[in-house]
Amino acid sequence: MKQKYTIRIADIEMNVITEESPEAVEALVGIVDRKVREIQGASRNCSKSEAALLCALDYCSERIKAQRKIKTLESKLALAETTVEELEIENEELRKHIPNTGMGGLI
Repeated sequence: MKQKYTIRIADIEMNVITEESPEAVEALVGIVDRKVREIQGASRNCSKSEAALLCALDYCSERIKAQRKIKTLESKLALAETTVEELEIENEELRKHIPNTGMGGLI
């Protein structure tokens, strides 16, 4: 269920509507507030609006990098799954050539 929250980031108050829990909203606001203040602190000539935009750019950049990493890992996982399937098939074929020695299924 969507809820309305009044949040404050870098002394700018605004209302947001979200399905997130109060704890999740508070955590997110804290992260963004710290990042905006960090950017402002690093450059005294940076307005709150500019700091907010730089913060958004930074998080978008991180998101794009994470998406690329996920794609790379998904590709590697697919390759590994294919390799495992091929090895399982090869293993079954090789097992057919091993004589049953009566070892109680140890092989």
